Amino acid sequence: MKEKHVSRMKSLTLVVASVVFLFLCVVGTGWGGEWPKDVNAISPAPGASVHMVLIGVGKPIQKHTPIENWIVQPLGGPKLWLPMMQKGQCDFANHNAADILNAFLGRGLYSKMGPQPVRTVMAGHDYMFMFWTIPDTGIKSISDLKGKVGYLRFKANPMFDAMAKNQLASAGLTTKDLKAVLAFSSIKEALRGLIEGRVDTILYPVVPGAVMQINEAKGETKFVTLSKKEAEYVVKHMEGYYIQDIQPNDPRFRNKSKVPNAICYQSAMFTSAKMDPDIVYGVVKAILEHPEEFTDTHPAAKYWSLKHRPVANAVPYHDGSIRYFKEIGLWKPENQAYQDMMLKRQAELLKK
Repeated sequence: MKEKHVSRMKSLTLVVASVVFLFLCVVGTGWGGEWPKDVNAISPAPGASVHMVLIGVGKPIQKHTPIENWIVQPLGGPKLWLPMMQKGQCDFANHNAADILNAFLGRGLYSKMGPQPVRTVMAGHDYMFMFWTIPDTGIKSISDLKGKVGYLRFKANPMFDAMAKNQLASAGLTTKDLKAVLAFSSIKEALRGLIEGRVDTILYPVVPGAVMQINEAKGETKFVTLSKKEAEYVVKHMEGYYIQDIQPNDPRFRNKSKVPNAICYQSAMFTSAKMDPDIVYGVVKAILEHPEEFTDTHPAAKYWSLKHRPVANAVPYHDGSIRYFKEIGLWKPENQAYQDMMLKRQAELLKK
């Protein structure tokens, strides 16, 4: 009897120890709540940098969180995925932080949608958002675009219309001053048009691989430069964008020549304000603590790291992200002050 009692006690001890171990594992990871098996992430288009980054970060997310399937779909821009996000059909999306700021405030091309309940998960690589051309066209300045043909409108993505409008306006032009303004559905379509001479210019965030294709076909991708005054006009009218002087052969853009006064923005990952904070916390933690597991997926992927700027003041951050950034000392008083200001700003807009 004594031996049976001892055996039962040992078994009970093992069960208790296992439960305690599992509890500590859950607490240690910061996980809680109910985690979905499948998570849907949307990018604007196949081949885009943000699309490749989204695929890449799925590796550590699937390995270091309970998420089993990180499903990336290249469906289009925010006018498509913001309504999907509200309906629970889209969990995460990568996009231009400056453009989503407009959606957050319900202004400009998002005015009919109204202020959107969207939050930043983390910020990543920079984009140069410029007009591209080739040496054959002789286009050097924004004024030279007059009378030209261009791919300027990207389907379901209003940030292209806004950027075209403001860069042209900086030189006193409108889209009516061009010979033709065409819509396109992919960077591949735009590249073919430019290389084959069907268009004189394209407007697109600079993708290194695409630049290299034009470099090989036409000698060099030329970016239509703005004067300092023109660039200042653009960022004044487009909150969230900033000016950078891009040096030759920048690995982010593969440009052969210097691009002064380039209009830039930071790409970021977004989610719904209603998303479970534990899930957002786990996603951010998995990405930022395991960069070596996805940086080989695209040249831009290495900028989705603690060495770059994962916290950038644009669209307010999700509570799950803030929790992680506080733990590692990245969430500063100025970030909280900006967060509070922007949330108050949206709340006032929603009352109208």
